[in-house]
Amino acid sequence: MRSIDIKSRFGDYQVKFHQDILSIKEEVKSSIVIVDYNVYKLYEDSFDKNVILFDAVEQNKTLEGAQHIFRELIKRGVKSNGKVFVVGGGVLQDVAGFACSTYCRGIEYHLVPTTLLAQADSCIGGKTSINFESVKNILGTFYPPKQIHIATEFLKTLTESDYLSGMGEIIKFNLLKGSISSVSKESDISNLILDGLSYKASIIQIDEFDKNERKFLNFGHTFGHALESTSNYQITHGTSVLFGILIANKVSNLLGLLSIEKEIEYFNLIYPYISHQQIELNWFNFDKLFKVIKHDKKNTGVINMVLLTDTEPQIKPIESEDTLKFAVNNIYEAVRLRNKVS
Repeated sequence: MRSIDIKSRFGDYQVKFHQDILSIKEEVKSSIVIVDYNVYKLYEDSFDKNVILFDAVEQNKTLEGAQHIFRELIKRGVKSNGKVFVVGGGVLQDVAGFACSTYCRGIEYHLVPTTLLAQADSCIGGKTSINFESVKNILGTFYPPKQIHIATEFLKTLTESDYLSGMGEIIKFNLLKGSISSVSKESDISNLILDGLSYKASIIQIDEFDKNERKFLNFGHTFGHALESTSNYQITHGTSVLFGILIANKVSNLLGLLSIEKEIEYFNLIYPYISHQQIELNWFNFDKLFKVIKHDKKNTGVINMVLLTDTEPQIKPIESEDTLKFAVNNIYEAVRLRNKVS
């Protein structure tokens, strides 16, 4: 069985790769399980009856959503030495992880990620978060799980949109480490997940609390998170990150950091993974996007963006709103025209 060991100041933890869902069923047997309602409908036979169902949509990633989990844990008599399994995608991981980190000042939890995005990215790193008063991820903790259990068999029931969303974060990792040519729709998915997690682990073990090197993992997220908001989450997270990467690459080109040849090469590599997404002009309204960005928790008064260059990624403060606005409008038009031709 393949595994990755991750060092953390909260206690080391491990990612275990399972051959199938059946072997995970043995892990969760007789435990309290917080499970995404849609996952439960698909895999009901994999769980005992002691489950806490959660409608894992972005609109429930709130204090009210966390309160639902608190009430259920109290109802089941879970104490400070309790243990739960969290089975679902990134939204459930965020809100359930937040709940577990604060319930009884922190209880042990294990993650069973069921989406590609969760398996390849968000399951490690220890970040939990909820939204508050329309500000995304503004409340949260660092609190990693005890173990993570991955079975790629879960991916067979994903929609194409959710699958491509996960590919967004995988592409991000490979762009940052300069190996994008190794990613294709024909690649073995378990290897892509393992490579992505290994790369992310190498970063978070250096900078667990997002002070220095880990900030590079925000590549594409400045405008990505904003597009999630302006589209009312009609664009999935990973796909919005890819749009954010295209915008960042245009900014980098405008600043003379990335050649037009490289920008075009990356656009052509990314486009097949966003071509399924219908876009609307108002989602790319710069004033709306900029308003969201200014309220983002990572904004310290200056818009800092992770930018690819012809050599290595950099984090640069962007002072010109005109540069940002031009990049947003340019990418919107480029994608719209490519969609029209396709």
